[in-house]
Amino acid sequence: MPGAASPAHELCSSAFMSFWMNTIGVEVALLQPLLSRLAGQDVDGTSLLLTLLFLHLCVFFSPAYASLSRGACNNPTVYFLFYLTGEVAPGAAVVGVACVVLGTIAGTFAYAQTLERVIHPFAFPEQTLASVPGKISAVVPAGGAFKGAAAEAGVAFANFVFAGVAQRFAGHMAPYAGAFFYVITVVLEKCAYSCGFMNPAVVLATHVVDGDLFDGGWRGESLAHVGTYFCGAALGAAATAAFSKALGGGAAEKEAKTREGEKKGGAKAKAKGAKEKEKKKEL
Repeated sequence: MPGAASPAHELCSSAFMSFWMNTIGVEVALLQPLLSRLAGQDVDGTSLLLTLLFLHLCVFFSPAYASLSRGACNNPTVYFLFYLTGEVAPGAAVVGVACVVLGTIAGTFAYAQTLERVIHPFAFPEQTLASVPGKISAVVPAGGAFKGAAAEAGVAFANFVFAGVAQRFAGHMAPYAGAFFYVITVVLEKCAYSCGFMNPAVVLATHVVDGDLFDGGWRGESLAHVGTYFCGAALGAAATAAFSKALGGGAAEKEAKTREGEKKGGAKAKAKGAKEKEKKKEL
């Protein structure tokens, strides 16, 4: 059920997911030379990164993790979409978004501290902290505000629509098909405009941990960058909700129609029963 996770589960799940998704850069740096030696040739870093991205998403999209996290969404855009389609109440959506944002910031901060205090001295002792793979840096839309928001909206819309199709036709493989499709959109977007994060909480967390969120005040560039990702993701969710409604309505409308049908069916059954009783009395 959408939004079924408690605030505590949503907070912890978002922090956990954020921490481990951030480790992909370090994993690439450690695995690439090892795999190159085993293969006897150079292993492409980009291909390895995309493979690890896919594997990480398969874990976090899996039914097992969904059960463990009690159905946590781990993404404010998902909560916004469920609110628009009537699957989550406004209050629950606000609480869910707040928990995701706080959890993602906490997980990113924990990762940054682990990188500095554990990974750097043990895995990359000869490098400076600034050059260590996987270091958190503030995310900036390469294509600027308008193109960046448009790219985020497109990525969100495409992935949400595909997720809906996959749930209907891919069965138990739907989560993994969704993970693969997301990687495809990242490859196609090529980080030319926004890198297709689809999760603005991740972008916000990088600016918080990097310490530049309020540089320049409320009208500074950092807040504008974060706003680009939030606006783009929200537009993608709104487009998905509109598309869903055009195809047959949201969850709230379907539930209302179902209840109305049940009431009509019950009324008809009662009327039929009353008529049969009258006939028996007449006999």
